[in-house]
This record gives sequence, structure tokens and C-alpha cells, in this order.
Amino acid sequence: MNDSKTVGVLEKNADNIYQLILRQKEHLCLAQCPAFEEVIDTQLFGLSKQLDFAVQIGKIDEDKSHEILNHLEKALNEVYQESHEIIKKEKLNETTKTTD
Repeated sequence: MNDSKTVGVLEKNADNIYQLILRQKEHLCLAQCPAFEEVIDTQLFGLSKQLDFAVQIGKIDEDKSHEILNHLEKALNEVYQESHEIIKKEKLNETTKTTD
């Protein structure tokens, strides 16, 4: 397998995880879907091991490996931030309703 094909396979795996994150972002149901975090952690762990192996055998460089993981971690952080903002707003609305 040549280096560009290796990168392509790894990027496809990363894109599958990214699509999963985006679908979750559309629904923002982290509180109602506790398995999401476990699934994502498992997927990211598997991808990180694939990336580590590819770096060790010289198929990709370490910078590319970090770039792929950082992209996914940034997307995941955005989902968590948006989810927490929605939860805060919901709690504020509940508090406002009970004081009215």
C-alpha cells in the first residue's frame, strides 16, 4: 500500500467518525444519548491506534496524524459546547417559569 493510499484510508475512517459527530450535532441529544460518548471514544481510540501504526511504519508523518485527530477533537468539542449551552438555556427557562 503506498503512502497516499494509506492516508486516504485513514482520512476515510476519520471522515466516518466526523460524520457521526455531525449527525449528533444536528440532534444535540448528548444528555439523552449517553452511548454517544462511549461510541465516539471507542472510534477515536481505534483511529488513534491506526494512526500510530501508520506513523511507526513510516506511511504518514506525525504532523498529519495529529492534524487528523485534532480536526475530530475540535468537532467533538463544538458538539459538547453547543449541547451544554442548550442545557443551560433549558435550565434557565425552567427556573424562569417556576419563578413566574
